[in-house]
Amino acid sequence: MTAPNAGAMRPHSIARKALAACAICLLAAALPQDVQAQKRATTLIFGQEAPPPTLDPHFSTSIATRNVAMHIFEQLVTRDEDNGVIPELAESWQISPDGLTYTFKIRGGLKFHNGKDLTAADVKASFERYKRMALAKVTLAPVVAMEAPDRSTFVLKVDKPQPVFLDELSAFVVPIAIIPSEQADREGGKIDLIGTGPMQFVEWVPDSHIRLKRFDGYKPDTRFKGSNGFGGHKVVWFDTVDFKLVKEPGARVAGLESGQLQIIEDLPEESAKRLAKDKSVIIHDLKNFWLQGAWVNHARPPTSDLRVRRAIQLALDMETIMEIATDGAYTLQPGLQYPGNPYYVKNGEALYNARDPKKAAALLKEAGYKGEELVIITNSSYQSMYKAAQVVSEQLKAVGFKVRVDVFDWATAMNHRRNKDAWNLWFTGQGSGPSVGPFSALKDVVSPQNNQFVPDPVLDKLFAEMVGGATFEARKATFGKFQERVYEQVLFLKFGDLVRKQASRANVRGFVPYRIPRLWNVWVEG
Repeated sequence: MTAPNAGAMRPHSIARKALAACAICLLAAALPQDVQAQKRATTLIFGQEAPPPTLDPHFSTSIATRNVAMHIFEQLVTRDEDNGVIPELAESWQISPDGLTYTFKIRGGLKFHNGKDLTAADVKASFERYKRMALAKVTLAPVVAMEAPDRSTFVLKVDKPQPVFLDELSAFVVPIAIIPSEQADREGGKIDLIGTGPMQFVEWVPDSHIRLKRFDGYKPDTRFKGSNGFGGHKVVWFDTVDFKLVKEPGARVAGLESGQLQIIEDLPEESAKRLAKDKSVIIHDLKNFWLQGAWVNHARPPTSDLRVRRAIQLALDMETIMEIATDGAYTLQPGLQYPGNPYYVKNGEALYNARDPKKAAALLKEAGYKGEELVIITNSSYQSMYKAAQVVSEQLKAVGFKVRVDVFDWATAMNHRRNKDAWNLWFTGQGSGPSVGPFSALKDVVSPQNNQFVPDPVLDKLFAEMVGGATFEARKATFGKFQERVYEQVLFLKFGDLVRKQASRANVRGFVPYRIPRLWNVWVEG
């Protein structure tokens, strides 16, 4: 295994590095000492704020999807607690001296939820489906051949050396989840929910819950002693786990206080202050949870005009937006990566939070804006997005825009996002990408994803240059140019960095906050 940003790679050292990395994992994420405290219980109920648009992991960038799907499905390689690359379904891997061939050995004795043995043929079929139709299929664009020469060997061949290829394969924004080969021809969103994960799908009752159950045929990864990112040694201590869909923040808090919900996401700041001294509740802080912002549609007037997009950029007061949207749980900084990330840069800073309404109004006049309707899509599921949209709407009206705000639940909003004729600004939170590195964070503006709908050849070229950069320094320099281009062309309006809180009942043990809730190695005491 190589370090996430390694340049030249020595195949003969891969196995030693993999073993060393696993040894570190053993120390980093050990199970609690009192194993006797871990007892099986009937049900754990997690309070989730938004319904997923789908549970097909290849076909969604939604955090609501990952919340559930990462318990059902697993990847060949994944990320550890510090976003380093670690094995999951892979036993080991080797990279050829020329950097063009990746050979993975698959762990033995693993089964899908339907009882079928996992083989390299399933891995190959899953990767082929991903390359064909996944939302982030650009990840596998360098792949020119895939082979499964035997039941435990999977081979990928790329067209040129890819120094960050393992980072790409292990990212979980749109995870390369492994599914049975017979599902690989299914259309997006229409697979049977069969994976190799520690929990298996039971039912999805709209507007109520998604129920999973413990997969008794699951084989924990003995290379680890506990959770480590999305990998590690996973044990489910509940017969069933319900992801209860509770959109209203007050209802989630009430459910937590009454004990009807054992864990909840998105504890409001005011509720956190009130519950700070409540010994029956534990509050978990998650800094840098997501970049709060809005995608800008370059295909639909009036935002098809750069001058109009720039006017929007200049009209906004990011501090006011974030203060109201998050009740003060935010920080302001221009980066599309978080401070502390190796790729953190400030390119484009002059265009962030410029706050010049007069210049914005002048640009609108120059563009010949005649009151065309600017359509904002937001959702009622994530309150910070909903409130941000209301503030942005008023700030844009103040400089002369005619604005319409369309509000949907999260799943419906996600579906509307795919329609280039339906919106100008689409409100979201960029969560996992800024955590796992720029290669995942920026796929949304690269062909074929193009959340802005209009391809930008400059961005596409910069992205190819970045992932192919021979050294970290070269890749970071290119990322700086990429970030500046995003600001110059106004592809994404970044408001600020949201700080989030999760909460659990005090008798819930083993729960460690992470970007996505991990409900394995969690149990209820007493």
